[in-house]
Amino acid sequence: MNRLLASRLSLCVLLGLTLAGCAPPSDKPPVGLVVEEHPLAGPPALDPLTFSPLEGTQASVLARHAEARARGFPVTVEFVGPDPEITSIGESAEWKARLTTSKQAPPEQVVTVERGGQEVFSAPAGMPSPILPLQGLWTYSGHWALELVDTTADEWQGQVFVDGQLINDAGAYDEAFSFQILDGKPFFLFSRAGRLGYSYDGVEVELDYDRVPHYHCCSESVLNPVQAESMVAFFAQRGEDWFYVEIGLFGE
Repeated sequence: MNRLLASRLSLCVLLGLTLAGCAPPSDKPPVGLVVEEHPLAGPPALDPLTFSPLEGTQASVLARHAEARARGFPVTVEFVGPDPEITSIGESAEWKARLTTSKQAPPEQVVTVERGGQEVFSAPAGMPSPILPLQGLWTYSGHWALELVDTTADEWQGQVFVDGQLINDAGAYDEAFSFQILDGKPFFLFSRAGRLGYSYDGVEVELDYDRVPHYHCCSESVLNPVQAESMVAFFAQRGEDWFYVEIGLFGE
């Protein structure tokens, strides 16, 4: 078995999926999943967030799936002393992820995952930056998944671990980000060899975009993907063109 195929099969095992979910990347979404693309007249404006669709209005576009978008996933950050901590979302709330920062120079960050107070995993998260490395902790179908941002002086890179294994390596992703559980199944966006796409329940679908803004902070955080129980929404660029995109199980 060659290394790439072994990696793809390994990724399917990590996500708790069957081998049927190991098909090559497609340009069509899995059955039931809908991709709605809205071309924009230009880049979104910040504070407040406004965008101008070429067809319709911002209000009419957002109203279409407003109810689904409102069923979001609040990630609540608490503090254990000086250390930020989040609790898992999904089938179990006994999992927690905590960020600690060393006092050495330069300071280094480490994310630790605990279950019932017992440490089960840790990973470096680079150097302090304006963004919190703890992006999400999820439990589903007997698995757990952690999304963190590994930061260096030059780059912020999204990493996703499933049951302690880095899927960036298993899927040969340059970056994996915006992990969530969508209708009970794992979903995330990724970049690989300069191409963007998403993975849903182990099925990869290519996206014809050059850029999906994510991990922005401060006023630009309104451009980050919005995650909800049955959908995800994000902005994207193709060349100089901007789009507002919603992917979900809309039941239509």
